[in-house]
Parts: sequence; C-alpha cells; structure tokens
Amino acid sequence: MKLNIIVCVKSVLNNMVPGGDRNSAENMELNPFDRPAIEMALDLIKEQTEGTLTVLSMGPKPATFGLYQAISIGANRAILICDPALKESDTYITAKVLSRALKRLQPFDIVLFGTRSADSDTGHVGPQTSQMLDIPFIGNIHSLTFNKKETYQEGLKYWIAERKSDGYVEKFEVEAHQTGVSFSVSSAFGESDFTSLHGIESAFSNKEIEIWDNLSLGLLPEETGVIASPTKIVAWNREKRVKRCLFIEGTPEQKAEQVAKQLSEAGFVG
Repeated sequence: MKLNIIVCVKSVLNNMVPGGDRNSAENMELNPFDRPAIEMALDLIKEQTEGTLTVLSMGPKPATFGLYQAISIGANRAILICDPALKESDTYITAKVLSRALKRLQPFDIVLFGTRSADSDTGHVGPQTSQMLDIPFIGNIHSLTFNKKETYQEGLKYWIAERKSDGYVEKFEVEAHQTGVSFSVSSAFGESDFTSLHGIESAFSNKEIEIWDNLSLGLLPEETGVIASPTKIVAWNREKRVKRCLFIEGTPEQKAEQVAKQLSEAGFVG
C-alpha cells in the first residue's frame, strides 16, 4: 500500500522578544511538537515500504526555514501558504485556510498534526481543521498502525491508534476513509534530534518550497487574517517572574523534611 501522508506544521519564534520584526529566518524554527508527527509519518511510510510525505504550513516567508528543516528530516514535498492578508489569523481562520489547502491536496490517506505549538499553545488547529474537512480525528496519540486484515466488511481497512489518558491506554479503531483521517501526535511518541548533514544539504540544494496564496485557495482577503478572526490578541508581553532562593539549615534529615514540606505546600507532591 502506498501511503499519501500530510503533516501540518508551523514555524515558531525561537526568541520571543516583544517589539520589532520578530518574523525573520534567524528567529524562526520548526515547532518542536511537530517533529513527532513527522517521525510517525516517516515510520508509517517505511513500514509500508513506500509513500509520500508532504508538509503543509501557513505563515510568512521566513517560515520556509522550518519547512526546510522538515525536508531535511525526510519530507518529500513542502508547501507554504503565504499571503499578507493572512497576517494575525487566529486558530479558526488558520484551520479554514489549511482545510482549503488540504482539499486541494486530496486524495490523501491521513493528516497528522503536532499536539500544540510552542508559541500559542492552544491545540485547536488539528481538531478544527478536521471538523472543517468532516473527517475523523483522534488527538494526542502515541501509536498508529494499519490493520491489514479485513476483519469486518469486505474491502474495509482500519487504522489502530492508541493514546494515554488518565492512567489508561485507550485503543481506537478508525475506518480508513477515502477522504482521509486525521490525528495529532503526542510528544510521548518520541522524536529524533538527529538530522544528517546530507539531509540538510539535500533540503537546501534539491528542494523548492511551493508557495500558495489566498487566490490559489479561492479565498478573498476579507475572509482571512485579523479582519475575519473571531478572536484577536490584544496584548503580548513577557511574563514577569520573581525568583527567590531559600536556604535550609539543619541536619540532612531535617533538610529533607523541610524540602518535602515545601514541595507539598507548593502542590508539587501529594
């Protein structure tokens, strides 16, 4: 079986400094919570012996660096949806744009998302996009396999997904729809920090990032961006944190008791 997998990724800021032009190539990188989704896709393709992995993202031009990172890991194709009208889109509009792009990329077998992004940290985009595509979605999975046995009705095949929830391991069976299925991948799946020099060279030498805009997706400027977003960021400031150091005196036993007491009162241990 040849799989067509799409992973929706995001380039995030690696230096959250208020003010100025933060969206520069030197200041953006692949969202670390998207790497497990890419790794899972590559494992699935390897298991099935063949397939295609496309990474899809929405953002400004400097976001291409994150896509090159994805290619260096093993993605075959990379698409960036980039348009000035998309600026300050909230998660709802982001999902709307991604769903339009995914419809253009159909047919596909599965769409994978990271559980969240390292900047906005909402976890909304995966389920919202899947809802707009009207395809099944399961979030926060750590395992995904393809059931090759046609155990129910002739011709039907299933994805078997697992996730951990409240001390239990939940196991799901999802029919492999012609219109695709979608999952978000937990960081518990694991990720490889290793990227070969050959992968980096190949990404920047042999691959081109495809650029799509609103027009190519049939979207009007007023349908996207801050003007169309139901939610808007009205302030963005660095959190003020107060650090203090507590010196504990006494014997080792007394110190251990004080540490345990402090942790308990802070709610870190029960």
